[in-house]
Amino acid sequence: MRAARFFLSITLAVPFATMAALVAPCAMAMEHAEIESAFSEAIAAFEAGNRLIATDEAAAQVEYEKATLRLEQIIREGGVENGKLYYNLGNVWFQRGDLGRAIVNYLRAEQYMPNNINLQQNLAYVRQQRKDAFEQTESRKVLNTLFFWHYDVPSGIRLRIFAVTFLAFWGFAAARIFYKHGAINGGLAVTGVLAGLLFVSLTVEARNHRAHPTGVVIAQESVARKGDGETYQPSFSESLHAGTEFTVLEDRGEWLHASLPDERTCWLPRRDVALVAVDN
Repeated sequence: MRAARFFLSITLAVPFATMAALVAPCAMAMEHAEIESAFSEAIAAFEAGNRLIATDEAAAQVEYEKATLRLEQIIREGGVENGKLYYNLGNVWFQRGDLGRAIVNYLRAEQYMPNNINLQQNLAYVRQQRKDAFEQTESRKVLNTLFFWHYDVPSGIRLRIFAVTFLAFWGFAAARIFYKHGAINGGLAVTGVLAGLLFVSLTVEARNHRAHPTGVVIAQESVARKGDGETYQPSFSESLHAGTEFTVLEDRGEWLHASLPDERTCWLPRRDVALVAVDN
């Protein structure tokens, strides 16, 4: 764990500092000067923690907690929400050893900057540190293979490709009015099919995210149950652990009906989880 923390503190220090330019336009409850002050304190605490982590971990954790409080204050009271802020909040939570909240904030950052390489690398690394591992079902493996462009290509890239193919389709359509060339017909067909598939992909993804939001276990251990109450039997022989991701099938207030990556379902207490959607 110590080596991982050192890696993150070195590679992510620069993005942390560059967030300052994104704070000012979003000020709401907090004044501009208060936001800048809170962010400066967060930077100072984060960097102090990085300096202390190798020699005095307890003191480093105190500094990381200060950074967390200031960053969350900016979100809560300042109304600031952007990829850089959530990205660096994820970094701080990882430094604190909290895999669940680190993943939640990385996934929130991903909503704003889905193609950021550093973010994707850090998210993949933190996911590798989780206790719980899930084996994909055969049907899911087949779907992921057949529709890799839907599951593996970030939505931001798919949206850009859709825009290009959509414009190209109408370009070929306009050219076909004046020219009856086979290549134009072929281009019209190819771009039409691609634009259609990407449109369906983006639409389905957007609907799924609204109907079935993503969540993450943030408690160190959470007992998954067969129903929405403590009186129900546990769903599994072992508890779920921090960082486990799931899809919400049903929301009953204090309990969420969850689908795990291996498609098993269970009920989780809301107090043990956080939803990725930024407004939660």
